[in-house]
Amino acid sequence: MDSRPQRIGLASYLRSHNHPGGIIVCERSKYIYMKAAKTAGTSILRGTLEQNYSDIFHFKDQPNEFQEWLDRITDEELKNYFIFSVVRNPWDRLVSVATYFKIPFKEFIRNIDFYNNELNIKVHALPLIQYTHIGDSQFVDFICRFENLQHDINLVFERIGINKQHLPYLNKSEHLHYSHYYTQNEIEKVRQIYKNDIKHFGYSFSSIS
Repeated sequence: MDSRPQRIGLASYLRSHNHPGGIIVCERSKYIYMKAAKTAGTSILRGTLEQNYSDIFHFKDQPNEFQEWLDRITDEELKNYFIFSVVRNPWDRLVSVATYFKIPFKEFIRNIDFYNNELNIKVHALPLIQYTHIGDSQFVDFICRFENLQHDINLVFERIGINKQHLPYLNKSEHLHYSHYYTQNEIEKVRQIYKNDIKHFGYSFSSIS
């Protein structure tokens, strides 16, 4: 029996994805990196993948090539791709989003619906489940955890033919451990917003030891 994730409906899902810029394609080597914001994506894409593969394309840098691929790709063809993504604790990730946009965290979390009206901020805060699942069905082959990224990404590198290497730190935001920023009400607010991330990836709120 095929143990790989199902790809039924994936082509249509990718064509309607909320973040087309997060779909990174290497057609010749048959892999797709579902690149969510604030999960070390710049380090992985700019610092590593593009240094090893000259034929990567994506919405931001090669919009015509990307759109042509997106328009014609089928579920059957997507079965031949190795697809991976990176997930991150949602409480930690939101602190990173606020820091990146230079918004005081209390202001950001209190008015998160308002800030999500700004497309660029919304894209940076999309639930990570959108990069890994259709409904409750996982479509990616491998999920790296931000908290264990070097180990996990090395497994991806081995799968796609890149020598193991240390990820560079690009676009890293500077802030304290996320637990310093939250009240109990704010903890619960994030729990509701990212309930599916928490459900599928097993994250919880933890204070620094």
